[in-house]
Amino acid sequence: GHDSPVTTLVVSSDGRWVATASEDSTIILWDAREGCIAQEWFTRHCEVWDLAFSPDSRHLASAGGDGKVAIWDISGSSREVACLDGHPSSVKDCAWSGDGAYLASRDSDDIVRLWDGQSFQPLPLLPEMASIKPLFSPDSRWLLVLRGGSCGVWDLVSDACLALEMPPGDEDISPVLAAFSPSSTHVAVGCLSGMTRIWDVATRQECLRLKVHEGWVYDMVFSPDCRLLLIALDNYAMKVWDVHTGAMVHSLDGHSEVVSQACFSPCRKYIASASADETVRVWRTSDGPCLATLSDHSNWVSHVAFTPDGTMLWSAAFDGTV
Repeated sequence: GHDSPVTTLVVSSDGRWVATASEDSTIILWDAREGCIAQEWFTRHCEVWDLAFSPDSRHLASAGGDGKVAIWDISGSSREVACLDGHPSSVKDCAWSGDGAYLASRDSDDIVRLWDGQSFQPLPLLPEMASIKPLFSPDSRWLLVLRGGSCGVWDLVSDACLALEMPPGDEDISPVLAAFSPSSTHVAVGCLSGMTRIWDVATRQECLRLKVHEGWVYDMVFSPDCRLLLIALDNYAMKVWDVHTGAMVHSLDGHSEVVSQACFSPCRKYIASASADETVRVWRTSDGPCLATLSDHSNWVSHVAFTPDGTMLWSAAFDGTV
């Protein structure tokens, strides 16, 4: 594995690859089926903060502390094929649109850049800043952006930024993270106040407001069928909400430290969570019990992800293990 904390873990859409990056300036490409290292790259003596597979699973983008986004060919040559230079500071996040047409990156100054996902040429600079990771809708129509403390969606078809509607006097929501529903019809935004707000993307009207918690929200994800919203909180618990009724379905309690990441299995039957308590837990979605506690790491478990077919669960930790 890595010699320093793992900063990100991503799974390719074809389920063949898992990629991890670390503060030790390495990127490791794993064979998802065999669980072995397929390729290892050493970057330009800088930390790698984020990774993103292209939708066709042929390329891997890496966000570096040197202010550059590197593109790696994983389909043949296994080498760096492009270096995207345009950020004045460390690049913290990167994301590919679902159709592969765009690549977005965000730096530590909250500047978001768009790149052509095929030629890797820069596109006009977005006039909006973003305090959260660039987030494309699954249908590739929208890019969520921050607009002066409120949220908007950039329409990638009409090239216009459309504000999500806010009640008067309620414009500053201080978002900390967000998630699109798999159907791309709704977007949920977790706020610094502990409030989670859900908008209908087409109308940009707020349709649900959940007072989840008084503190920090660590992670948020919709279920594959778009019915449930899972929210990980700083009180070590996770809450599962029905987004149609606004009712809380389950409170998943068991971790003794914060939950850093959580995800649904592709079949929706299970939830996996990674925690600072050095464990990964697997829960049953239907009624909420913990089915398994995995204690293979010896440090904060930072990332967890199912493969697309749901047969394997990958995790990574601050001790560099995967």
